[in-house]
Amino acid sequence: MENIFDKAKEAFEKITEGVNDFIQMDKAEVIQEFKNSTKEKANAILDEVTNLSEHMIKSGFELIEINTSLGLPPTFSLTYHFLNDVSEEDRKNILDENKDKKITTIILKTLFKSATYAKSLKLGSFKLNEVNIQLGLLPEVGVKFRK
Repeated sequence: MENIFDKAKEAFEKITEGVNDFIQMDKAEVIQEFKNSTKEKANAILDEVTNLSEHMIKSGFELIEINTSLGLPPTFSLTYHFLNDVSEEDRKNILDENKDKKITTIILKTLFKSATYAKSLKLGSFKLNEVNIQLGLLPEVGVKFRK
């Protein structure tokens, strides 16, 4: 019988593999957005991210924390609390509503991909709790589970 640590390790490997595949697809877009980032561009990105609460709630996530590193270029770390899973149709509609917003689309796709992978895992009483997305020249995604 596998213990919870073995299951967690397996889950982490599956999520990492899936999310990394996804990040690689959009990495060029993220890099392009942050490559020549100015104060104005950074403020525009923050405005876009913080004005999405309605879409985020509809997507099953809530933005609960923003961390910034004001280097050159700036980096934004966004923590989303998982509320509930949404249907594929709802996901498509939310993405269509935001198709003209590059950063928003990247965030939404990342959240949806994380939720899909987390749902496919069996970790006993552990469930998806948070997804952390770091936007910058080196994008990253972290996933947190909780009992």
